[in-house]
Amino acid sequence: MQLLEANLVSGLFLSSGVCGSPDAAMSRLLATVEILRRHHRFRGFVHLKIIPGAGPAAIEQAVRLATRVSVNIESPTAAHLAKLSQRKRFHEDIISTIDTINRLRQQIKRTCKQTTQFVVGAAGETDRDIVRATDRLYEKFDMERVYFSAYQDYHAAPPPPRQTSLFTDLPLPPARPETSSTFIREHRLYQVDFLLRKYRFGREDILFDEQGNLSLTEDPKLIWAKQHPEFFPVNINRADRWQLLRVPGIGPTGAKRILQARREGRIRNPQDLKAFQVRTAAAQSYITY
Repeated sequence: MQLLEANLVSGLFLSSGVCGSPDAAMSRLLATVEILRRHHRFRGFVHLKIIPGAGPAAIEQAVRLATRVSVNIESPTAAHLAKLSQRKRFHEDIISTIDTINRLRQQIKRTCKQTTQFVVGAAGETDRDIVRATDRLYEKFDMERVYFSAYQDYHAAPPPPRQTSLFTDLPLPPARPETSSTFIREHRLYQVDFLLRKYRFGREDILFDEQGNLSLTEDPKLIWAKQHPEFFPVNINRADRWQLLRVPGIGPTGAKRILQARREGRIRNPQDLKAFQVRTAAAQSYITY
């Protein structure tokens, strides 16, 4: 509250390890939010992590108190999660909790949102596995957002240098190739997530290689465009919003500005598009005027 009054923060993200039982840990989290909401009259943003395995009563209280709640799914299937944890149960602890949150949100009719997160590259899962699971989460549980976090194997990292003084400017070791590729995978999955949520792409529109992974060198929207020449060129002055969003280099802001500009006159050249936040170098092969 001191930070809030000093205008240094605007909200709270509250999480915990499992202290005792899941419900015992949740009771401490909920007590904290109760103090903020009822004693301090804080009405701002609170993101509350749900402990996997928490009971329905604790989950209901979290939905009533928080602006956003989340339980991390971690892996796309039970088999993948079993490689990461012997204590977390995929269906009983995670999917069941996600389902309970969604059901309570509908019953209580609050604007509390639900999110979750995958760890990328920890359990041998493919990008296709994660995309399929992501699409199911949006379709079945009305998920607000899905997040992705690249797995970093610190056990396999090179040992730290002997000289560890805080005042010594030591160069960082070069990133290992497998670590770099995992971060690119994370980036590609975020691109796919935006295509699913904001661009009206379907799961069947996302193309993978023979191993079931996304390209590390090209973004998934460009790959779709190259595989569907029959869709192009798109006429900038006639296409609807969803046709415009299929064009490489045109995002939601660019599509909105194109539609607004067309009410006042015809768009005639790339110079017009540059003013609309369109990456004309990427778009020019796929459009006409």
